[in-house]
Amino acid sequence: MRRIIKREINLNKLKSGCSPCMSEAKKMEQKISNRKVSEIKIEEVKTIVSSMFKKD
Repeated sequence: MRRIIKREINLNKLKSGCSPCMSEAKKMEQKISNRKVSEIKIEEVKTIVSSMFKKD
């Protein structure tokens, strides 16, 4: 048997991803609309995150 070297993959540095992930990322970017994180209210963050887990 050969040993396989496990590699840690940093998902934040990937240039591409699966289509469901990419579409969710685009939706989040549209909701944030180029604002700084400090400008987004806590309630708005909660709605954005909860919308990711809702089934459409």
